[in-house]
Amino acid sequence: MSFFSVHADTGDVEGVLHAVAEGLRHWEGGEAISLDLSFVRRREEQLVQQARQLRLQANLDGNAIIHSTRPKIGPWVIRFQHLVRRLTWWFFEPILQQVRAFQLNTARVVEGLAEEQEALMAEVQRLAQSGGSEHEAKLRSQIESQRGEHGG
Repeated sequence: MSFFSVHADTGDVEGVLHAVAEGLRHWEGGEAISLDLSFVRRREEQLVQQARQLRLQANLDGNAIIHSTRPKIGPWVIRFQHLVRRLTWWFFEPILQQVRAFQLNTARVVEGLAEEQEALMAEVQRLAQSGGSEHEAKLRSQIESQRGEHGG
């Protein structure tokens, strides 16, 4: 089983295609090409960090006041917000509880997916470092055993 990866620092399609052509030329020549996971690794670390930030921000504060810095009407705007929130808390609080629960569950799912991706990337790196030879040998033995069972 062969893993093949290409990384280019530019977003230029021609640069990426050139890197693919170089990689294929080396691969066809029989050279062992190490799997370049640096690009994916950086994205994975960002994803894990963003998932943790999402979890920390999952609690929506329904009583937060949007402050106004307008010289004369700012304090009146804030007082009006307080009044409206006190008069409508019975209506908005159940909705906000549902939003909070959804945000928390979403944050948990995203964090779990990020951790699962991190584990899968570690497994891919382990396989890439071992050359995939043990996994490839298992697959070949399974294929041969199935060929033997089917008579062919």
